[in-house]
Amino acid sequence: MGKAKKEHRKKVAKRNANLKQQEKRVQKLWQEAFEEQMNAMREKFAAMSGDTMSGLTGLFEDEENTQEKTLQEGSESTEPVQD
Repeated sequence: MGKAKKEHRKKVAKRNANLKQQEKRVQKLWQEAFEEQMNAMREKFAAMSGDTMSGLTGLFEDEENTQEKTLQEGSESTEPVQD
């Protein structure tokens, strides 16, 4: 085998190693992004299914505050005015 063939094989091997490294890097980034999305979806669906009460706590507090405000506004407007 001549010198040119050895150099060519060396270049091809280096190129292939770089391509393999880039593919692994992209695959790792994709896998990390996928895991983040899956974790976010798990938390979202756990909150929706009622497995955790943390997602629902704010909802109940908002409803109670809204009902109290409505009752207060309603009681103020229905009181008779005495002159």
